[in-house]
Amino acid sequence: MQETQTSSTTETQASSMAHKVAVVVYSNVTQEAASRAYRAFGFVAELLAHGDDVALIFDGGGSATLAAVLDPKHELHRAWTKAAPALRGVCGYCARAYGVADALHAEGITFLTEDHGHASLRDMLVEGRQLVTF
Repeated sequence: MQETQTSSTTETQASSMAHKVAVVVYSNVTQEAASRAYRAFGFVAELLAHGDDVALIFDGGGSATLAAVLDPKHELHRAWTKAAPALRGVCGYCARAYGVADALHAEGITFLTEDHGHASLRDMLVEGRQLVTF
């Protein structure tokens, strides 16, 4: 007779293990629905609340999202503040391409440029992180 794990046992085992996750936001809230960025922030906050090791990266159009949500008047600012402790940085190339480099630099945001001016997602894999994109 084969024994099966109950979901409560699985949840207990999963909750005792810290996960290493890199969440990458590509969504540009100035051009797309804000729901993806909102969900990314919520996921990061959930991971942080459970003690997981999270690196939040903004890449592509996500660089414009970061610049937008830093404004306290933005509709996603409150959700952003819950995810902010996990911020690793923004793709330097993309921040310049989307015209938000000066604003992000003024806020002290770290520019990630390890891969020919872009953020290196491979570095996240080398750190043992799972990649989740929004």
